[in-house]
Amino acid sequence: MQGDLPLRFDRAPDYFALHRCHSPEHEVWLAEDEREVLKGVASLVVRDGYLAGHAQRIAYLGDLRLVPGRRLSREWTGVVRERLEALHRESGVEHAFCCMIRDNRLAVQSLARSRRPDRLRFTHWHGYDNVSVYARRGLSTSPRLKPDMRIVEAQPAHADALRAFLDAQSREQPFGCVFSEQEFARRLQTWPSFGLESFLLAIDGRGTLAGCVAPWDAGAIKRIVLERLPPRLQATRMAFNVIAPALGRPRIAAPGEPLRDVYLTHLQVRERDPAVFAALIDAAWSRVRSTHALMQLCLFDGDPFWPTMSRFFYTRTPMDLYVLSTREGREDRWQYRDEISAQGMPGFEIYLV
Repeated sequence: MQGDLPLRFDRAPDYFALHRCHSPEHEVWLAEDEREVLKGVASLVVRDGYLAGHAQRIAYLGDLRLVPGRRLSREWTGVVRERLEALHRESGVEHAFCCMIRDNRLAVQSLARSRRPDRLRFTHWHGYDNVSVYARRGLSTSPRLKPDMRIVEAQPAHADALRAFLDAQSREQPFGCVFSEQEFARRLQTWPSFGLESFLLAIDGRGTLAGCVAPWDAGAIKRIVLERLPPRLQATRMAFNVIAPALGRPRIAAPGEPLRDVYLTHLQVRERDPAVFAALIDAAWSRVRSTHALMQLCLFDGDPFWPTMSRFFYTRTPMDLYVLSTREGREDRWQYRDEISAQGMPGFEIYLV
């Protein structure tokens, strides 16, 4: 993935493992030339998601890679269009979405800004940042929690309330995951190095959940490798690595090496309360700071959580979400985008990308 911070995903030994974490229903398309040389790849994951509070089938487009070539691009676009139309006929999928690095100009131009008449009509939906936390500011303070609020590690007795909380929060987010009993159990059972004990919960004096987060090391199925660091970030990495041993922290990986990172998954906070968010982030940081160099999370443009991040040192990679109607010829795409955006913060899970 090109841009100011070029990177790649290493998904050995099982490319499909990430798709299985996302949903049991997935497929991958390959483009090959006459000598069976790989020229392109794309994946499609179908799952239940909420729109306007109602569950429906939605699709996520990922792994969009294609070598330059006008004929290949035209044929590839036709295949994707036909498959999306078939999804609409066969499964009732009306909406697909994807993400792109904002400064990956080649991808954005070819997929979202192309003026070709046969283009796929991607519409910009929402901006966000992939935030990589690498240190805590020593003298900073967190927003104050209510006196009766506490952060606890999840126990078996919390399972039903946690699932219901995740589902209720997702229902308010466009494309939010439907956390049925079956889906929640599937995640707990099939995600590597993940379970109920992964969750940290914010609970008030009445025992009501106000927020949750589950730090997850996805290294068994996906690793991020930075190909090159800009001079400023390279200097930051080298300076941090000098003092990391004294702080009891792992070193940040050099370009070409897999990052030792952990994702903050299932991050949900009732009414986007910054104080609850800050308490959960602090608890997650305390859990992972000695084992992982970076803590990754997603913050959206205009997110009320942003001010609380001043307590940390972090880098940010600007990204954008795009939506695509599977119904060919739909031209009211700006109204379509606005209808989805008006429903709240996206139900988007960066760790499944």
